[in-house]
Amino acid sequence: MSTVAASSATPAARPARLWQDPPRRTGLARYAGTATRLLALLRDRLLERFIDLLGALSTPGVRSVGRLQAWALRRMGARVESDQVWLAPDVRFDWPKHLVIGARVTLNSGTRITCHEQVVLGDDFLAAPGLLINSGTHDLATLQPASAPVIIGPGVWCGARVTIGAGVSIGAGAVIGAGAVVVRDLPAHHVSVGIPARPVRDLSELREANPHRWSNFSRA
Repeated sequence: MSTVAASSATPAARPARLWQDPPRRTGLARYAGTATRLLALLRDRLLERFIDLLGALSTPGVRSVGRLQAWALRRMGARVESDQVWLAPDVRFDWPKHLVIGARVTLNSGTRITCHEQVVLGDDFLAAPGLLINSGTHDLATLQPASAPVIIGPGVWCGARVTIGAGVSIGAGAVIGAGAVVVRDLPAHHVSVGIPARPVRDLSELREANPHRWSNFSRA
């Protein structure tokens, strides 16, 4: 079982962490640091284009595509627990070294994930086009940049154009309606909709009556 396949309880996220500016480099150290950052950005953009091409030529569940996309994500610094992933074209990442992706994860076109702090996508995560996740924020009093992790449990489905903010945790099996803005924790096995998103329907009995989850991916 993947290490990101959490229990059905809503996972707890940590509070926001204020950023502290590192000491400014001077001379050759400054130029070397800038060059290293630029090379890493170039690498990530090339790998994203490679992922785009694979996604454009395939559909979710193709094993060879999953292996290649998982390889590219790992080269970008992400922790990918399984080769069973699929990313559509136009999926973008900022600071992917803080990204954790479980098994059988599908990210559709227009997804943007900004990982100032850790972002965890649990097993069987399914996102419609236009998903936005940002673990960065600002202190309300001073506007100093801050960040807090985003933790999404297994079996979560996000509708089109969902936005998930910093410090949010989403329980296993949750369904988030199209256009919702998630700014607080959401319970497991509930449908949540609106701005801000709030639970409107308990799915526990429905899921118990239909225990077999559909997936594009093989569970063998």
